[in-house]
Amino acid sequence: MNNLTAKFKEFKSFIEEKGNKKYMIGAVAATAVVAVLSVFTLNTSYSLEIDGNVVGQVASKSVVTEAMNEAQEAAEAAYGLDVVAVYNTVEVKAVHNIAKDTLTEEEVAAVINEQVDWVAAGATLNVNNGEYKFTVATVEDGQAVLDMLKEGALANQGDATIKSVEFLEDVTLESGNVKIGDVQTPAEIVATVQAGKEAIKTHTVAKGESFWTVAKNHGVTVSELQKLNPDVNPDRLKIGQVLNLTWLEPLINVVVVKEVTVEESIAYATEYKETANLYRGETQVVKKGTNGKKMVTYEVKETSGAVVEKTTLNEIVISEPVSAVVNKGTKAVALSSRSGDGILNWPMSGKITSPYGTRSSGFHSGIDIGGKIGRGVYSAAGGKVVLASWYYAYGNCILIDHGNGMKTRYAHLSAYKVKVGDTVERGQLIGLCGNTGRSTGPHLHFEVIVNGSTKNPINYLK
Repeated sequence: MNNLTAKFKEFKSFIEEKGNKKYMIGAVAATAVVAVLSVFTLNTSYSLEIDGNVVGQVASKSVVTEAMNEAQEAAEAAYGLDVVAVYNTVEVKAVHNIAKDTLTEEEVAAVINEQVDWVAAGATLNVNNGEYKFTVATVEDGQAVLDMLKEGALANQGDATIKSVEFLEDVTLESGNVKIGDVQTPAEIVATVQAGKEAIKTHTVAKGESFWTVAKNHGVTVSELQKLNPDVNPDRLKIGQVLNLTWLEPLINVVVVKEVTVEESIAYATEYKETANLYRGETQVVKKGTNGKKMVTYEVKETSGAVVEKTTLNEIVISEPVSAVVNKGTKAVALSSRSGDGILNWPMSGKITSPYGTRSSGFHSGIDIGGKIGRGVYSAAGGKVVLASWYYAYGNCILIDHGNGMKTRYAHLSAYKVKVGDTVERGQLIGLCGNTGRSTGPHLHFEVIVNGSTKNPINYLK
């Protein structure tokens, strides 16, 4: 400022000597400029930069120093650790600004607490060479995480003899400096590990499988499986079709190898004797069978509670099974019948909602039995399944050949319980009532076909 004042005095003397009015006006303007510059050259502040980014202006370096000290003390108190360094780069640089506002002490403290982290001596839990990392305050806390995971895997093991407990993944625990803001408690880390990650798996449909059996075998509901496969028709699965499955996989899997002894049943065999006193597909129990018992010792390998390997080590038979004796009918189903002969079982419980014969919409080739979706549909007699698929207006349809020229048809089903080629017995569950195809509501359309022509089912039912 002194330098500017001296130059101004020299300029003023020059103007006075010349006595020029024009120059005097300029001198007045110059005086004003110098006055303004004189004021603002006195406004010196400091720029606060964190990791190279300017976050604001402060009145003095001491404001930042005090805020940093308070933030460090708070971090040490919160985590119970001694700070060894600042994680971020914090710089305070002197600058000259024109009417630049500075941050208040409260604002500086807020910025430091929000953007600055600290480094302390701690430990890191590494999974699969850094695929997942967890930060703990001490090596002891890291070991506590591993112990808690193993203890969880060993809970509810009953009388099993534990042979080993290991981790499927490569898990290491290393001490060293850590970012204090990343430190978690053992309980927090265990919760994160067990919450796991979502892994999409697939299943390829095999012969004999249905949408329902796939869902059951993989521990999901039918509705959940449908959501995962929105473009798949559950009633039209094909062999080789790929379905999406999903479940949560832990970030760290515990592998338990144990030895367990259990009592198991030995299934009894069934001895069949043919008789012409029963229709084909009918059976009659002559002697009930009895299951045997045995004690079996297994070596079981579990990963996160799921059995992945099971080996039989020893078996001791306690009691032998007793075979059942069953008569099996060979009598053919009649081709013609009078009302009340009763050679066919009712395929489903319920009232007839539409009889066989002529009706307003045309000839009705069977009878309709009203029922709720999902009600069981049963084979009217023994025979072989020759159709189990969508069949035009019939919707999901099953056709059973009983031999001797007789067949029965079951239409509008919601699900199949048999497949083409299966041999079924009288009264066996073959499907579920539905509302598929050309149908005005849930019901079973049932037909009796003799030598290619439909007959009134009432004449054959008992």
